[in-house]
Amino acid sequence: MSNRRSARIFVVGLMACVSAACGASVDNGPMQSQGAKQNQIRLTPRDQVRDGGTFTWPIDNMPPNFNYHQIDGTEVAASDVSKVLTPSAYSVDAAGNPVWSRTLLASEPTIVLEPTQVVTFRINPKAAWYDGTPMTWEDFHWQWRANNGTDKRYQIASASGWEAVESVERGADDREVVVTFKKHYADWPGVFSAIYPASTNKDPAIFNEGWKDRPLTTGGPFKLGSIDVTSKTVTLVRNERWWGEPAKLDRIVYRAIDPDAQIDAVANGEIDAMDVGPDVNKYNRAKDIEGVDIRMAGGPNFRHLTVNGTSENLRDVRVRQAMSMAISRQAIARALLAPLGIKAEPLGNHIFMSNQEGYRDNSGSVGTYNPEGAKQLLEAAGWKMEGDVRMKDGKPLEIVAIIPSAVNTSKQETELMQNMLAQVGIRLIISTVPSPDFFEKYIRPGQFDVTVFSWIGTSYPISSARSIYATPTKGADGEMDIQQNYSRVGDPEIDRLFNEANAELDRTKAVEMANRLDAKVWEIVHSLTLYQRPEIVVTRSNLANFGAFGFADWVSEDIGWAK
Repeated sequence: MSNRRSARIFVVGLMACVSAACGASVDNGPMQSQGAKQNQIRLTPRDQVRDGGTFTWPIDNMPPNFNYHQIDGTEVAASDVSKVLTPSAYSVDAAGNPVWSRTLLASEPTIVLEPTQVVTFRINPKAAWYDGTPMTWEDFHWQWRANNGTDKRYQIASASGWEAVESVERGADDREVVVTFKKHYADWPGVFSAIYPASTNKDPAIFNEGWKDRPLTTGGPFKLGSIDVTSKTVTLVRNERWWGEPAKLDRIVYRAIDPDAQIDAVANGEIDAMDVGPDVNKYNRAKDIEGVDIRMAGGPNFRHLTVNGTSENLRDVRVRQAMSMAISRQAIARALLAPLGIKAEPLGNHIFMSNQEGYRDNSGSVGTYNPEGAKQLLEAAGWKMEGDVRMKDGKPLEIVAIIPSAVNTSKQETELMQNMLAQVGIRLIISTVPSPDFFEKYIRPGQFDVTVFSWIGTSYPISSARSIYATPTKGADGEMDIQQNYSRVGDPEIDRLFNEANAELDRTKAVEMANRLDAKVWEIVHSLTLYQRPEIVVTRSNLANFGAFGFADWVSEDIGWAK
């Protein structure tokens, strides 16, 4: 529950394979820093995967919404289920390259750039929703209409990509989709992902609430079998109406288990895989479990501290900057990563990972550990030391960190920060809340001062980041539309550079703009990147086509048990 997916698609890259060839089983040695073009999933041809069987897949909590594009649907628990049920125009391979879908589409999309950018999709004539309704241009049209941000009744996670589209129209027939962009948009392959039926996108009420209790339909190789709230399981079974390669598995059972209890569940045979992340205790425990692999890859993930810039004691940017300078990100990275055998370096960029093309450390003085500088900023902001804490107008400088109960990593990180901040007179109060309530009741409504969690994503680093760092807007009702900007602060320069970078087809120029806006994100202390989150996945040794995916999207119909 401490993980969140960017609604469009996010950054990629980290440490890749250990010693064995990627895609195969690996030894349990330490992970080394390598390129991010590999993964470890025990890549296995379909004819070498058994037909049938059950894969039990742990999730942190029961999904709050099965609509991937609704604000609550981006939680990892929700997206892990919904992405199996929804078609996408493009997926991403292990090298981070977009690959057009040969199940949803009849042919590779065509693109023209002048006088304006137009992309034409041809839908597979066999493509249909579970009730038999053909997939048509209207599904694309209403996906865009619901998510482009113009109708505030839709509680969207992000308008990124969708807002760049001028129109989505019928082409030569109902199976042809003509998408016209307002201007050049470099990451267009990432726009039409996780497509839902037009019938459920036309009505904002169905978009927001209709998918909360259960998936309404499917357009993928699996369909809903059952949901058991008591046992906290979601069961998907083969979709007999799927027109593509049939699923190898009979069923996937998603079982909600607290993250810190999952390693015991693996050891006891209750689940078949789990994400270890940066938890050295789980990693060491996994090495002693018989019949499992530890698979590692370049995960598109990072840990960070989100700072609520609207909370009373953090509205002054000088206080946010002082807090940043008082935190040793190097020490946090060392404490969490070094025991895993990973080079412990703080991450200096909100857009690119450290081994990714385009990476530059933009943290500057604000992101450099400097407690004396932090003290000077706090003095200038009127916060004076009285005893062991700073005071102003008779009130102490206290900051509340909200963390989920079942994530030991969050506890470790905030306890380290607590000691560091105390050295400059800032009192950090750690408040642990039930994991299922973490986002819904605290982070999304802004009921926190700071928090830590992971951003989890896939591939398009610039366009996908916009919903996290762009300035929140206010609707006619005065409500703030934050999308995924939980910090609630922004800057016009950041917004301008995002717009220009997303329209720039010259990759070198786009990367330069992205780094300039990232430097501004550091300056306003929207959030502090801590370190790249290692993608370490424990799986049954004979589980095929699953594990540490790195850049790649999974192919759910190919997951199964090796012969």
